[in-house]
Amino acid sequence: MANGCRGVSLLVVFSYSHEDPGHHIIGHSRTLSHYGKLGKHNGTVPLPFVTALNIQVQDVGDATTGILQFPVFHALLVGERLLLEEIEDQSTLTDQLQRLAQVIQHMDDLPEPTANLVALRVMSAHNGIPVVLEPLETMIRKREHRLIHEIDKCQTAKFQARVTRMVTAAIRYRLGEVDPDCANWTDDETLKMTEGLRNAIYNFMLREQRGGKDQEAPDLQAMAENLGKPNLPQPTGAQSSGGSTTSGPTINSSPVSDSPTAPKRSSGKRSKQAPDS
Repeated sequence: MANGCRGVSLLVVFSYSHEDPGHHIIGHSRTLSHYGKLGKHNGTVPLPFVTALNIQVQDVGDATTGILQFPVFHALLVGERLLLEEIEDQSTLTDQLQRLAQVIQHMDDLPEPTANLVALRVMSAHNGIPVVLEPLETMIRKREHRLIHEIDKCQTAKFQARVTRMVTAAIRYRLGEVDPDCANWTDDETLKMTEGLRNAIYNFMLREQRGGKDQEAPDLQAMAENLGKPNLPQPTGAQSSGGSTTSGPTINSSPVSDSPTAPKRSSGKRSKQAPDS
């Protein structure tokens, strides 16, 4: 395996200059044998103290994926944040939920706030939150299964893009100053890494983003209760949009919408009438 970042096997030592102890990396090695230190200033102005930086590093990955050592800051660096922001302006879950809410509002004659809540509850149930759906919500979930799965695909694609970008940012800005090959690391190169190492780096960066704190297990039941409960009429019949298409507002920037395998959308409004049995 090649040395350095291209071989995904780099082990680095970080020695920080006194001019910029929070950022400037000036040394590296294949093993972690020492840490950078700051001593008394040897210029014209002496300092009344000695400061020794204890630079923390963490092994990321394991023997099956390969191991990289990253410096720990308990925060994201400026460059990492800027790189992430480049993909943050894509369609959000709120945008996707609005598509479903508008279809529900049109098909079921519900007020906009109620339709928004129903869309949130239906998607939450789809994502595994134990929401007890009302009969009308259950019917909507079955009827709009195509749109729900399209939204799910969009969000999965967005999540994977964020994983890739965060790993790219970690390698570029945390390892790039000690290995020139890492300084211009790209998303395409990240995608060539093993999934296990990619996920390990992503989880490490999530912990950095939380200030070094472990993530608490989500209380799914509390999440379901906090959604609230809509005041809905009983369904009067099994409305169905049929097995053909799902209409509603489209989002051109959706990572799935332009895919050759994406569900095709109809060009007109969907009829409220149920198909003939």
